[in-house]
Amino acid sequence: MFDLEDTKPSNVFSKTVSQLHEFYLSGEITEPEDYIEWLNVIRSAGEQDTIKIYINSPGGNVDTAIQFMQVLTGTSAYVICSVEGACMSAATMIFLSADELEICDHALFMFHNYAGGAFGKGGEIYDQIQFERSWSRKLLESVYKNFLTPTEITQMLENKDIWMDSDEVRRRVKAIQDNLINLRKKENNEKD
Repeated sequence: MFDLEDTKPSNVFSKTVSQLHEFYLSGEITEPEDYIEWLNVIRSAGEQDTIKIYINSPGGNVDTAIQFMQVLTGTSAYVICSVEGACMSAATMIFLSADELEICDHALFMFHNYAGGAFGKGGEIYDQIQFERSWSRKLLESVYKNFLTPTEITQMLENKDIWMDSDEVRRRVKAIQDNLINLRKKENNEKD
């Protein structure tokens, strides 16, 4: 016997709409190879996914931070960075690469020039130092241009550490968000 109820199309569908991937960036940021699995998950995440990175780090390897910046800004997923304690040095570069920034009360931030060294023959050392001076200027201006003032970036290049508490960082993040909203409004008005 044929039952009409069995042939009626269903109007209920179940789909996986998103996945939350959480990472804890705690302690020193080490060599890039220590984060291959993280980077692969972030790079492979879809537009329906969310990446959330909890940061409590004094910073560390700038090459690792550069790779994180590339992957975080290139992923289709929505990226949240949440500072829960310290966010210093290379960790600030990762932090500022997110779509959404969360800052706990009493967090502390420190921005500074990269640290490194040179070894080799005199001319090689001189060439490396000249190159790294130019390279670091481009890097710092690119990463911090919307967050730090030009004067603060220059001070960092002259080896001054810039310290901020959570209230100051929240104030600057809000100013960036307000500027983006105003730019979008202006673009929409120009289209009309």
